Amino acid sequence: MRKSFQTLILLSLFILAGSSALQAFQIESTTLIFVRHAEKASDGTRNPPLDEKGEKRASNLYKSLSDFDIKAVFSTPYKRTEMTAKPTADSLDLEINTYGFENIEQFLENIIVEYRGGAVLIVGHSNTTPALVNMVLGSKEYEQIDESQYGDMFIVTTKELGNATVDLKSF
Repeated sequence: MRKSFQTLILLSLFILAGSSALQAFQIESTTLIFVRHAEKASDGTRNPPLDEKGEKRASNLYKSLSDFDIKAVFSTPYKRTEMTAKPTADSLDLEINTYGFENIEQFLENIIVEYRGGAVLIVGHSNTTPALVNMVLGSKEYEQIDESQYGDMFIVTTKELGNATVDLKSF
């Protein structure tokens, strides 16, 4: 009886040690928060700034992200996207990193790995934001955002490209 009890104890310890080792090797998720830039001014240029309503929405974006551990902020190189990202970046003492669409898949893979366990804000446009979300998902689930629609926030949780979940919120 005593030998059976000792064997049971040893077996239990091995199982517990094994599950702890497995947990240590589990990969953490990265949260990618994709937003379209806020409302832009109608100044007739190809690179307009935000209008007053857009500036207010950009400030509200930071407040909407208070539950996230934002590690980095990315924006395309346009006034409207940079101005949307700025209140969040400034409040967290982060730089705004610029991204383009060359090697975009590699860009997303790098972010997922580099910021694992944290969150990243990525500001884009009506056509690029849903395209990036779809790329992370690995399927075409979201269409281009209507030009008059602002304030959608795609909260994407992923460990790798092609395997993600999306929570759609507003800001």
